[in-house]
Amino acid sequence: MSFSARLLLTSLVTLAVGLGALVVAGNVLLDRRVHTEVSNLLRANAEAQLATLTVTRSGVAVRASPNDEVLDRHAWVLDGARVVERADNVSRELDAAAIALGRARDLGDHDGPSDIRFRVVPIVEPGRAAPAGAVVVALSTAPLESLQKQVLGGSLVIAALVLLAGALALRTAINRALEPVVRMTARAEDWGAHDLDRRFELGPPRDELTGLATTLDGLLDRIAASRRHEQRFASEMAHELRTPIAGLRGRAELALGSPAPDEKDDALRAVVAQSARLTETVDTLLAVARGELDPAGGAVDLAALAREVEQVEVVALGAGPLPLAEGEPDVLRRALAPLVANARRHARARVTLELSASGGRVRVTVRDDGPGLDPELGERAFDPGVRGSGERDGTGAGLGLPLARRLARSCGGDVVRGDGPGGSFVLELPAVRQA
Repeated sequence: MSFSARLLLTSLVTLAVGLGALVVAGNVLLDRRVHTEVSNLLRANAEAQLATLTVTRSGVAVRASPNDEVLDRHAWVLDGARVVERADNVSRELDAAAIALGRARDLGDHDGPSDIRFRVVPIVEPGRAAPAGAVVVALSTAPLESLQKQVLGGSLVIAALVLLAGALALRTAINRALEPVVRMTARAEDWGAHDLDRRFELGPPRDELTGLATTLDGLLDRIAASRRHEQRFASEMAHELRTPIAGLRGRAELALGSPAPDEKDDALRAVVAQSARLTETVDTLLAVARGELDPAGGAVDLAALAREVEQVEVVALGAGPLPLAEGEPDVLRRALAPLVANARRHARARVTLELSASGGRVRVTVRDDGPGLDPELGERAFDPGVRGSGERDGTGAGLGLPLARRLARSCGGDVVRGDGPGGSFVLELPAVRQA
């Protein structure tokens, strides 16, 4: 069963229950009202009949009255067990039931044969506690019962018509309300795996469903941006791997073409070392891509990480120990490696790693005494394939500045250009919050 059918069925069941409750409650109230009216009429007739009686010690006598025929039509007067007056033109069954009730002094309202209702009231003689007799009046409830049946039938017919009209109205309203979802489903079925630039475009949110369409459009925008980002990452990786692989090939060809054993050994050792670094870098990137390493799932001592780098000067700026930084150690080693390699390639004599912390961030500034980055490059220095006048582009060992920044950002940090003379890049990361 579709969602619209379930919604329609639930609404109809709720409407039917509500209508049924109204019908039952209305007819129950009507029945009580009918019983009350019958009781009031019987009481009034009994009081009128009592008003025509003369009660003395010698007995009960009935006086003539203007509406005597109307009162005598359904009334019985008993003096003790003796019937003084009885109703006209009634069945023997009805007459016997009325006389039995009067002789029994069974006061109050009683059901009689068929649709007859009785009321028994005592005849009180002044000065005596015991009743001298009883008056029994009867009333046919057939017209009122017929009216009740008509009201019940009419209410059922009206409830059925209301239920039918409600079904049509609910179906129309549900179909109109779910029309955006139908259009969205039809559009999504026509889209292929590469149609990430298509959107539902239902306009600004007016209700929950159009708000859902706007949310899904935003989600598709983020998915498309993520895919473009991954495509760019693949392109950057391919571009940055080309240079070290070409270097490996060149050293291998040099080793093959060189007759000197020492040169061959040096070239092969360089090939092995560079291949090992390249393999470690690729393994780290693949682990991050597969989720085997959580870039933001650990804590790193950047001071210890900086001391692992050989032939550089490590300087701690500021007082006190350096806070731990958020990130995965292997990922941050791969982010720091191209920055150090870049500095060594362009330094005149010295490479320095400056450690600092402020504003909830921990920083490693890789500084060299070389000519520095071409100012015209700006942020383009982090684009793949960009070279400055001094070819400070981050290529060589590792994957370069673009992927160093990518790895740092995967840990919640960043790689930016540094200030001051010479060349410098800053690897900054969020500091781990202390409990």
